Amino acid sequence: MRRVTPHKQSHKLFVLLRLFIACVVLFLLAYTAQFARIQTPGLKVWFFDIGQGDAIFIETPNGQQILIDGGPGDSILQKLSSVMWPWDHSIDAIVITHPDADHITGLVSVFERYQVKTIYETGVRGGTPMIQALEQAIAEEQSQNKIVREGQTFNWDGVQVFVHWPSEEAIQTQKDRNNTSVVLKLVYGSTSILLTGDAEETIEEEIGFSVGDIDVLKVGHHGSKTSTSVQFLKVVNPEVAVIPVGADNSYGHPHPIVLEHLKQVGASILRTDLDGDILLVSDSMSYKVSPVFLPF
Repeated sequence: MRRVTPHKQSHKLFVLLRLFIACVVLFLLAYTAQFARIQTPGLKVWFFDIGQGDAIFIETPNGQQILIDGGPGDSILQKLSSVMWPWDHSIDAIVITHPDADHITGLVSVFERYQVKTIYETGVRGGTPMIQALEQAIAEEQSQNKIVREGQTFNWDGVQVFVHWPSEEAIQTQKDRNNTSVVLKLVYGSTSILLTGDAEETIEEEIGFSVGDIDVLKVGHHGSKTSTSVQFLKVVNPEVAVIPVGADNSYGHPHPIVLEHLKQVGASILRTDLDGDILLVSDSMSYKVSPVFLPF
């Protein structure tokens, strides 16, 4: 049997110790950077990298917290833990854009872990097990429930929120849940952000001119070719486009034609599959959108 000499053992321990110290230093650097981000004044909007789905977390200038959708699984809990203080177990509001699994699955776990004050939703239901699980979680939460329709406006701590979709007619007639998606325009000072859920081209045609010019577009339906028409983009004219999309997804999202449309209008493109988590910060006068490292 080959013997390990004390010299080799001590060298191995030294290497392991150096690796441990390096990991601790990296964690502390990440935690310090996250602390600085949390303390940054103004509006913060995180577009989480949670795979093939949507999960957007908003922190208003005075600390109100709003989660829009929860993605396709429980990874939303780790993302929230990365941007919220460990002792914070409440969320001011959750917006459910539409009840498809890639937008609502993670919300069941969110309702279990966090106390949620207000839920914004369309009232659209369905018979899937995931929708039924979400309905039960909402019933047990006993939050204030608000039904969302086009034309409504909200004020989230100085952030103006304009509801551009769905219409009551769409709720009654649309068979595709994507086209009942909640579409919100957020305005904070001179910064405007359009969050489109999975709304498709026919809805874009309905709302484009009422939305008007924007700064940042959350691209609809993960970059599917059914959304983000060049006509719509020419009307809303985004400077930055964020695409929440899963790496190597089976749908081929984002579609090359969507990327071409965005290039045609000169929009800078950020994608969660390539860039990871993405953070928008605005001081009301100017804004910045960039990839950001989250420790989880």
